Amino acid sequence: LPICEQRKFIRVGCGLDPATESLASVCNRFPYLERVEIIYSGWMSKLGKQLDDQGLRVLSSNCSLLKDLTLSYCTFITDAGLSSLASCSKLSALKLNFAPRVTGCGILSLVMGCKKLAVLHLVRCLNISSVEWLEYLGKLESLEDLCIKNCRAIGEGDLIKLGPSWRKLKQLQFEVDANYRYMKFYDRLAIDRWQKQWIPCSSMLELSLVNCIISPGRGLACVLGKCSNLEKIHLDMCVGLRDADIVCLAHKSKNLRCIS
Repeated sequence: LPICEQRKFIRVGCGLDPATESLASVCNRFPYLERVEIIYSGWMSKLGKQLDDQGLRVLSSNCSLLKDLTLSYCTFITDAGLSSLASCSKLSALKLNFAPRVTGCGILSLVMGCKKLAVLHLVRCLNISSVEWLEYLGKLESLEDLCIKNCRAIGEGDLIKLGPSWRKLKQLQFEVDANYRYMKFYDRLAIDRWQKQWIPCSSMLELSLVNCIISPGRGLACVLGKCSNLEKIHLDMCVGLRDADIVCLAHKSKNLRCIS
């Protein structure tokens, strides 16, 4: 097979100039792309305009086989561009690193179209304040790998919205911004929901919690004791974590081989 048919992965970034036209050329040359990484680390204005929403529309309309997409430091991307990716029915992995213009509405639009989404990483997406997308993902029960780091308005209590998806979740990384803790005051009903809702975490293999508040009987404390097949756990600056929580975890997780 010619190389244009063999290539299924490509990484592009600051060298795209003009961005939209260049990406269109790439997509036309390599029509079988399944994995695309667009990384603008180190970008400066003199390097030319970044890829914007129009570029994402080009990507979604020309890469029909797209399964895995990473957008890193793509500061011109907004909800409109992210919504256009909803037409990528095969998309199963999305990783956003520093996408300050993307909100919860854009994430919701995407997950409503991409019903096979199994991997979702959101890192420093500072304007994602609504979490309806979490509840929608929970109902799909397709999510296996969730990473939320330094997304200011997403708190520990919001994770209860994953509901049935806890059953299939294999990896969870959750980190609260140490410089901006978004405090939410939960009423008694919300606390009871954590305590009463059966949250099976038997598929969980890796768990990482950073700067989290783990209060006895609520929130993420309800998760720790139910990870029966956990292999790796990383806990850093988790306020409220007790000796009893670690003891319970050790008894439940017979496959545990890495603790940090």
